[in-house]
Amino acid sequence: MAIKPECEIKNNFILCTIHRAENTDDVKRLKNILEALSEIAKDKQVVIPLHPRTKKILESLDSNHTNLTIIDPVGYLEMVWLIDNCDFVMTDSGGLQKEAYFFEKPCITLRDETEWVELVNCGVNTLAGAIKDDILNAYGLISKQNKRNFILNLYGSGDASRLIIEELLNF
Repeated sequence: MAIKPECEIKNNFILCTIHRAENTDDVKRLKNILEALSEIAKDKQVVIPLHPRTKKILESLDSNHTNLTIIDPVGYLEMVWLIDNCDFVMTDSGGLQKEAYFFEKPCITLRDETEWVELVNCGVNTLAGAIKDDILNAYGLISKQNKRNFILNLYGSGDASRLIIEELLNF
């Protein structure tokens, strides 16, 4: 697989991460995900900061997905920039699903289940698994939606530390 060492990240891109063993150790799942991402990349840039383990597996596969923008792993601040500037996220990461919510970015989860069911229930996260057609369908739905409900205070209103201090002072 050809990996682009340097690339230009354009506006309106999709941020994607793939690193979970359930996707990388199962060649069929990984190929399905890559085929879907390559199809999507014909329409919109797909930027993948590639985990070293995933990179090693991809290099051993007989596949060519040169239309994907594969970059080296990034640090925390670079990842924050990518999340903040992408249109939406596609990931098999648990943490990135929730970070996408905090950045008000819709997410397609490339897993069969998620620990963040509340994000799926309120419509900001879509479970697509690793089936090509399911991933493409989820992409089609997200591409057509204009607004999502990120106003919900799923994780509180941001004043927990103030409330704790008030309780401690009153103790």
